[in-house]
Amino acid sequence: MTESDEKLHSSPKWLSGLDRVFWTPPWLRWNPDGNNHDLTWGQNIIFGFTAAFGVANLYYNHPILNVLADDFKVTGERAALIPTIMQAGYAGGLLFIVPLGDIMRRRPMVLGLMLATAVIWIGLTLTRSFSVFLGFSFLVGILTVTPQLMFPLAIQYAPQRHRATMTSIVMSGVVFGMLIARLLAGIITQYTSWRNVYWMSFGLQILILLLLTATMPDYPILRPDTSYLRSLFSILSLPFKKPVLAQHGFIAFFIMAMFTSFWTTLTFQLAAPPFNLSTLAIGLFALIGISPVFLNPVISRLLTSKLHPTGTSLIAGLVALAAVCVGTFVGTFSLAGLVIWAFLGDLGMNTLVVANRMAIAGVDPKAQNAVNSVYMVLTFCGQLFGTAVGNMLYARGGWVHSGALSIGMVGAALLLMLVKGPHEKGWVGWRGGWDLKDKTIGETARSGNDVETGAEPGTQEVEGMSGRDSSLGDQLGENSGETKAKDTVDTAQT
Repeated sequence: MTESDEKLHSSPKWLSGLDRVFWTPPWLRWNPDGNNHDLTWGQNIIFGFTAAFGVANLYYNHPILNVLADDFKVTGERAALIPTIMQAGYAGGLLFIVPLGDIMRRRPMVLGLMLATAVIWIGLTLTRSFSVFLGFSFLVGILTVTPQLMFPLAIQYAPQRHRATMTSIVMSGVVFGMLIARLLAGIITQYTSWRNVYWMSFGLQILILLLLTATMPDYPILRPDTSYLRSLFSILSLPFKKPVLAQHGFIAFFIMAMFTSFWTTLTFQLAAPPFNLSTLAIGLFALIGISPVFLNPVISRLLTSKLHPTGTSLIAGLVALAAVCVGTFVGTFSLAGLVIWAFLGDLGMNTLVVANRMAIAGVDPKAQNAVNSVYMVLTFCGQLFGTAVGNMLYARGGWVHSGALSIGMVGAALLLMLVKGPHEKGWVGWRGGWDLKDKTIGETARSGNDVETGAEPGTQEVEGMSGRDSSLGDQLGENSGETKAKDTVDTAQT
């Protein structure tokens, strides 16, 4: 192994302990001279499963706060601190844990996070102290960022022809986890104990740990020559340097504000006249929101993979806007309006988020996790904004008022799509035209290839390349037909 290869497989000294603890089987060790590093469908499904039941940890407590309050003998107001504390921890994880994915080996990092979360989860399940439960909830929130480490891997190593579909599978896993957690927690708690919900989650985490141990390759380090502090600083600087990241980050802010405003106020609307649904029926309503999750990979294959991300975003945004308008005004007297919003609104949201991921795929090839941190912080802020403001407006004016917020949020997202054209490199404008059939994003997305070969980011255009791993210098050169690029890669490999 060359000195360059050693750098790509050696974490910083203060993190190297993880490398020794989590042994890598021979068939998963990284071979820089290998002829195919593409993500397989099996690995992709496991990544989606990991994302689903990783993010679910944040949402099991939402429908059972009243039960937790009774069990710990605290007020409902105190029990409401549980999701708040956990979400605060999650925000800290996005800012301070996810950037580590750029400077250390991701296999031991992911396995370490999963093991630590599972151990702390046992404490959550067994404790009888509310203060201890809050403390463990905060720690779990910090560590439950594994799903956000799956996205860069899916985008980086998915074959180009399947990149949109594979990314949508991971994205669908996240949305599925958010909704299925509420459903499972409500049903299990109604018939048994809330602690059984947490034991189930513990078992799922151990299962995920075993699956990843057996299938996750030992991917190379993205930025072996940088430091943790520089990675953190890049989170602050990236939105100001990369207009496409800022644009799609704020689109995610607005669309997720709509999503969380709807699902947090929906419970009150379904429980109130004229619907008067039971708690179980309200929980089962989440199945309508889950169903688009299974359609999203199909939509990605048929639409997202064939259009520029802006084209997909516009279509998805218009579908979501129509659904929100129908749901807002028809949903006051008919369940049909709420069903339409839950189904088409979530389908539009899922499709738009996958398009966002495609658009920011090549923002900074050597700092994918820092880019993901920026994007997810804006997404997370949108979720908090939608929850807080949506509930406030519903309390003051009812369903139409909270729905008006959602209409405004989707409208703002569509406006951002129109302010900056699909091929515009600056902040505002339409230079480069409005060719929405042109899939070229214009920036390198297959970041690991540049890292592995030593080539400078941006040497190659991502779209139109072969689906094979472009770490193969000769093949990369043949696909691009550019002698200069071939020479760069050959020299770097030599």
